[in-house]
Amino acid sequence: MIFDIGRVIIKTKGRDANKPAVVVDVLDNNYVLIDGFTRKRKCNITHLEPLDKTIKIKKNEKTETIKELLKKEGFNVKEKKVKRSPRKPKEKPETKKSKKK
Repeated sequence: MIFDIGRVIIKTKGRDANKPAVVVDVLDNNYVLIDGFTRKRKCNITHLEPLDKTIKIKKNEKTETIKELLKKEGFNVKEKKVKRSPRKPKEKPETKKSKKK
């Protein structure tokens, strides 16, 4: 099968299109589990373009390890940093003081 564990692929469809990844597990004839510079997920093989490179990995390898191996192979992807808005201090609601006579 062309989509063996460790095969470097390029995702062609969806949110992670044009990003490199590696086949981590073969689920059945139509689906594989991919990971790398994409989200780790089940993917249809018709949405993938296999490359001639393979990487020696174990089944269900960690994402950080896969990214390091892809960088060594020459795949560099600019990762976006998550922008967080600065937290605003909570304002205390004003309490009404009851007047006693």
